[in-house]
Amino acid sequence: MTESYSEHNDREKLWELIKGVRFTMISHQTETQEVHSQPMTMLNFEGMDENQSLYFIMKDTNDIVQAITTGRHHLGLSFAKPSDDTYVSISAHGEISTDRALIEKLWNPWAENWFDGKDDPSIRVLVAKAFSAEYWNITDNKVTHLLKVLKGNVTGKPEKPDAEHAKINL
Repeated sequence: MTESYSEHNDREKLWELIKGVRFTMISHQTETQEVHSQPMTMLNFEGMDENQSLYFIMKDTNDIVQAITTGRHHLGLSFAKPSDDTYVSISAHGEISTDRALIEKLWNPWAENWFDGKDDPSIRVLVAKAFSAEYWNITDNKVTHLLKVLKGNVTGKPEKPDAEHAKINL
């Protein structure tokens, strides 16, 4: 099945919004049906299949690994870049990989702090396959945004900032 033009553009737009965000909050459901979130570092880089999946390295004892291996595959990923007024929420299906080639590709100096080298048997890769997303992106510059807020406070007639907001199915 080929990807439609609109779907391709949606994925490109999503990648543009999140590629500069270093940390992600990943939410999953616990065995007691609570929602638990934890920060993780997204390891995608330009040229990787970022239009399909998002990647994270974690230990085999991580709660997310436990959730996915026991059948709770649904994940929520939150990205925020307040300096750009950009916020993204992604719904994804999580899979766990022990593929050595993938670990090698994702390995970086920061991972050395968490593992005993690339061959550490506790390394797992979370592969989050996005299936829908929602984003908010204020396109006004900071000064224009501030002036609109101030004008609204003075006149009593709030002026909304120029912004993009969309829900997309991937």
